[in-house]
Amino acid sequence: MSEKQDDVSTGLTANSRRVTRHRSLLGAQIIFRNGNCSMTCLIADISETGALLRPLDMVLCPNKFVLRPRFDPPRECEVVWRKGELLGGP
Repeated sequence: MSEKQDDVSTGLTANSRRVTRHRSLLGAQIIFRNGNCSMTCLIADISETGALLRPLDMVLCPNKFVLRPRFDPPRECEVVWRKGELLGGP
């Protein structure tokens, strides 16, 4: 995607981000309720400071959780926005 092209999913341009996101399309687990619950999600893109996720069930996805990507270490996350079937953080 060029820097001037709009990101359709968030309405942001690439220049408006503090850190560039990279497309990943990797599977991950959203872990919540002190590790007692989990759900599958797809990481559409990710950076050092945020991610764009497509969880299996938006209704059940909490605002704070641990994201465990398939090939990377887990990280604590907080949802900043929700739109349709997507959710994201900074």
